[in-house]
Amino acid sequence: MKQYVLRRVALAVPTLFLVSVIVFLLLRLMPGDVATRMVEGHAYAPTLAALRHDLGLDRPMHAQYAEWIGNIVLRGDFGRSYWTRQPILEEFVRRFPVTLELALLTIIVSDYVGRILSIFALSVPYFGLAVVVVVLPSIWFRWTPVWTYVAFSVSPAENLKIMLIPALVFGVTRAGPIMRIMRSSLLDVLRQDYIRTAWSKGLSERRIILRHALKNALIPVISLIGLQMPLYIGGSVIIEAIFRLPGVGLFFFEALGKLDYPVVQSVNLIIAAMVVGLNLLIDLSYAFLDPRIRY
Repeated sequence: MKQYVLRRVALAVPTLFLVSVIVFLLLRLMPGDVATRMVEGHAYAPTLAALRHDLGLDRPMHAQYAEWIGNIVLRGDFGRSYWTRQPILEEFVRRFPVTLELALLTIIVSDYVGRILSIFALSVPYFGLAVVVVVLPSIWFRWTPVWTYVAFSVSPAENLKIMLIPALVFGVTRAGPIMRIMRSSLLDVLRQDYIRTAWSKGLSERRIILRHALKNALIPVISLIGLQMPLYIGGSVIIEAIFRLPGVGLFFFEALGKLDYPVVQSVNLIIAAMVVGLNLLIDLSYAFLDPRIRY
């Protein structure tokens, strides 16, 4: 087990390195220039050349990348936003609880609502359903809901009133695959020999399903949830933008619109590191759910 963990951690390093390089290069290849946008209508610097020098954009691309990744590895410094000059890591930590709450509520909704709406959930994209939820009340009832975020620590009731609708929209569309995989996996496990042995011993149905069948049936479900984790986090970009939730998704969306290179690069790298870490934990959970894997 120890060697397996070390191998997976060692594999994560080149994965994150490739993510950082790809994100860094893609931003530079996008049309437009952040310095030009900052100069137009904003007194950030007397000239475009002066602003590019102040931001360090006049240096070779490999030097910019080396400074950015070096500060992260050596000092844990993800840099500052070009536009607000605020530390990116502090802004990420401040906004991440909103995105995490949305992701957790989405998973909860997926588990319960999916039993009824699994087919509907498979056919409707989450961003389309989100637009419908926001737009239809204003067309039919001449009423637009006010999406003013309130932190859970300030008012739990107001927070859940705001967060449940985005989580419901997001969760319904994620529920279908989870419930279909869970159903087929559980049916497959119930046909195994050891389940028939448990029935022959006279064990109750509740004990057979919860203690013997469910743990093994959860392995493909956990794998699916692990594969969907980037969608739970990445998909929050659109959901948070539509419902104006001040989370990491909205932070990323606004930074991308302004070509705020440090923010977009750092948010991508942090989320990639979280996804790699979550996938590692999911792989390790297989050994807990199925002793045959551990041995």
